[in-house]
Amino acid sequence: MEKTLIEKLPEGFSLALSNLSKKIYRTVSLIFLAAISSAVLFASLILSSSLKSGITGLRSRLGADLLVVPEGYEQGAENVLLTGEPNYFYMDKSVLESIRGLEGIENATAQFYLTSLAESCCDFPIQIIGFDRKSDFIVQNWARTKLGENSSTEDFLLSGSNVSLTHGKVKFFGEEHTISGRLSKSGTGMDNTIFCDLESLQKIFESAKSKGFGFISDGDTKNKISTVLIKVSDGSSTDSVALRIKNAVKGIQVLTGEKFLKSFSERISSFLVFFYSISALVLLISIFSLGIVFSLTINERQREFSILRVLGANRRQLRQILLAEAAFLGGSGAVTGIALSALIVIPFNAIIAEKISLPFAMSSAGEILIFALLTFALCTASSVFAALNGAFRISKIEPYGGIK
Repeated sequence: MEKTLIEKLPEGFSLALSNLSKKIYRTVSLIFLAAISSAVLFASLILSSSLKSGITGLRSRLGADLLVVPEGYEQGAENVLLTGEPNYFYMDKSVLESIRGLEGIENATAQFYLTSLAESCCDFPIQIIGFDRKSDFIVQNWARTKLGENSSTEDFLLSGSNVSLTHGKVKFFGEEHTISGRLSKSGTGMDNTIFCDLESLQKIFESAKSKGFGFISDGDTKNKISTVLIKVSDGSSTDSVALRIKNAVKGIQVLTGEKFLKSFSERISSFLVFFYSISALVLLISIFSLGIVFSLTINERQREFSILRVLGANRRQLRQILLAEAAFLGGSGAVTGIALSALIVIPFNAIIAEKISLPFAMSSAGEILIFALLTFALCTASSVFAALNGAFRISKIEPYGGIK
């Protein structure tokens, strides 16, 4: 049987591509509009997921029910934990012994913050934190990748996941130090930190000072500490133990782990609301704009669709052509936006984490792929939805109705 004239024409999607290629400026403009929408949505999904992972990482890395710092230095402690911003503050080591003797405390360990440094090992300053290996119940549990075993006569150092190493070593204060272990990534300031036992810290300090390096702190690890991390006994209330510590020791501030995490969860929630709101707004603007453009172009294309009707195209085929055009515009814009967003967010995630000053653990490759597919599907579907009104109007065109 001989084919009709419409059957000899390119199939729906091919015809849609042919139509779009004749209006390059309009096509590129609509793809750009869809790309903006997909870029914002894709970036929002990655950033929100990374922030949630950051809080999860902070919860696992904090590892203590209570954190004791010198009075007035709560913000400094938070900055060290969240962003790795180097800081230093001290209190007498007797505070640790006073706390250990109180009821409701299962374990307590101290840490010492050495002055910040900016050395060749990193693109940003790192914090050196000394800890007591015998009483520590937090730091050593983070080590995942062993880079070499040190003898008892050598320094014991653990590096955060963001600290660059060369053959298992890191260089600062003019000396190379072998790293005993690598800490798993947390998405917090701990990723930018070097941890070492107090004996190693004292040796590093004395060696650096003998070479002329200046310090604001005196490096007295034997008599001073920066923080005390506390694990509360089973059955004891953290609030009760915190109050007991405040009454027993003067000049300190006690931070409760859960309240500390809750405050940052609330801050992150406000960021997420902002991300989602912007994404929804941009997506709605895109749908509205595409809908207007498709509706307006119907008037310009009355003759084109009338000819197709004369050639034998039915109403369903006309709708398919316009919806195929919308799907191509939405899909092309989604791919473009996802690619552009990925080129900005993924390579510069460390800078983004630093600027927002919140726990931030970059989404995994699998999560990013899922977000890309979700963004593509949503943006393509949005474009098709925007063209529905125009497709409905096209279906009403009669043969010869637009031919003059």
